[in-house]
Amino acid sequence: MEILDIYDEHGNLTGRTAERSTFLSKGEYFLCAHVILENQDGLFLVQKRSNTKATRPGQWDITAGAVDAGETSLDGALREAKEEIGLTLPREKMRFLFRDRRRSCYHDVYYIKTDFALSDCTMQESEVQALDLVTDRQLLELVDRMTHRSSNYKRRLEAFLQKRKA
Repeated sequence: MEILDIYDEHGNLTGRTAERSTFLSKGEYFLCAHVILENQDGLFLVQKRSNTKATRPGQWDITAGAVDAGETSLDGALREAKEEIGLTLPREKMRFLFRDRRRSCYHDVYYIKTDFALSDCTMQESEVQALDLVTDRQLLELVDRMTHRSSNYKRRLEAFLQKRKA
């Protein structure tokens, strides 16, 4: 059972928690953390969600997950990377990119460029069934097809990826 903090419409903690499956009232939000993970070759890690997942089974996505009660979004991002793909990412290299809000969740998006290969990864089978490395163009095409990402999310990620190449 996942217990998550509840945030208000301004992104502030309310001091209340709820189970992840709880239907939140208007103006209440959970927090998720995303990790845009680039290796030294300029390729980005994507993962195929397990077919047993309740939402978007078998779809390609980036490493992401809910932030547990009492965690910061950075702590949640680091934990999700360790749990889902078996990588211990260096905290000091994590870079906060932006916060997006969609439906009942805030999404804090982090970026890290670090030395890793697919062979360094260990998939959490209940969450992930495959991993791949893609170019920035392929990552943007993947994110653009995601109906669960907002246009703001897509626009900001694209702007970041273009800016980092300049």
